[in-house]
Amino acid sequence: MFKRMQSMQMQAVHCFQTMGPDQHEYRAIIALHNTHLGPALGGCRCLEYANEQLAFDDAMRLAQGMSYKAALANIPQGGGKSVILLPNNVAPEQINRQFLFTWFGQCVEQLQGQYITAMDVGTQVADMDTVAQQTRHVASASNIGDPASATADGVIAGIKAAIDSYFNNLENTHYAKVKSHALTQNIFSEKTFAVQGLGHVGWRVAKALHYLGGRVIAADPDVEKCLQAEALGIKIVPTDKILIQPCDVLVPCALGGIIHADNVRDLRCKIIAGSANNQLADNEVAEVLDKRGILYTPDYVINAGGLIFASMQYNAQGQSVEDINDKVSQKIAEIYSTLSAIFQQAKASQKNVNQVANELAQQRIRSIDGVVKPSKGDVYDAA
Repeated sequence: MFKRMQSMQMQAVHCFQTMGPDQHEYRAIIALHNTHLGPALGGCRCLEYANEQLAFDDAMRLAQGMSYKAALANIPQGGGKSVILLPNNVAPEQINRQFLFTWFGQCVEQLQGQYITAMDVGTQVADMDTVAQQTRHVASASNIGDPASATADGVIAGIKAAIDSYFNNLENTHYAKVKSHALTQNIFSEKTFAVQGLGHVGWRVAKALHYLGGRVIAADPDVEKCLQAEALGIKIVPTDKILIQPCDVLVPCALGGIIHADNVRDLRCKIIAGSANNQLADNEVAEVLDKRGILYTPDYVINAGGLIFASMQYNAQGQSVEDINDKVSQKIAEIYSTLSAIFQQAKASQKNVNQVANELAQQRIRSIDGVVKPSKGDVYDAA
């Protein structure tokens, strides 16, 4: 465990366990990757895991990604993540969520502000309201709101940046003569988008792309959500076929690790740009994408809208709703320029985009008050 923590440059990992009144054992992990730039902010996942090591790896890797996300979004937060391990083989309706999230709120409070929690996979606003009764260190309760819309807005901005970069870089006389502004105006109506996952964020992204004139293909295990999508004119395909759809942009909006050595050469897209965390299994996959000419948009940059929203709402301190919303929108809009700069630097340095983004994030994390501090241990890329 300690070697794993060192390789990922983890600051701390906190473990908690309790027995519920339902006689189910509950366990939680809170991973703090780095707090150099501010208190760690990251969502709480509530899932079943096949074993504890998978849960630890998930929490640590996601915490590192949150550090990188906050650094490149230029907000005053560090990176953290929490995982609640649901007891295996217990039906969801048998879980006492009131007890579970009351206890988890007490766990968060024990860290005295080092970690700020929020919604993530398997949690909802009602759960965060329960947490908020035990600690003020929560960034997506009802008084703050659901960050999904902000995340989706950032994904759309990131897709714009990726399309502008990809097609402006093509040695194609048609695109070479088109100015960036004009290209951006028409970018969606000419493109096909394959959206994996129609959850809180994916549904918003799919609808936005459709309304902007894009041809949208989607997949999700939720039959009702698929019927809603079809009613809008979105084409639905089986979940095991979505990654290999011929498309301009593959938009992963489900769980991570979906692009790996076994399927990376089967992809039929030009760009990968979506909201899912940790989309690539490792940096070797990023190299294969680069060699294949597929432009990968680093997930922790494009999906930073939710973190920006949560951070600015949490740190608002008496500002008006209008001022906060304006600042959130302005900061989310910066995702376009951040990604454009990363794409340009990757091209100039002949490195893959993921490597460039990781290096920039690491540099910013180590730069405090103008002093670049040495890192400790080997770097484990947040691919």
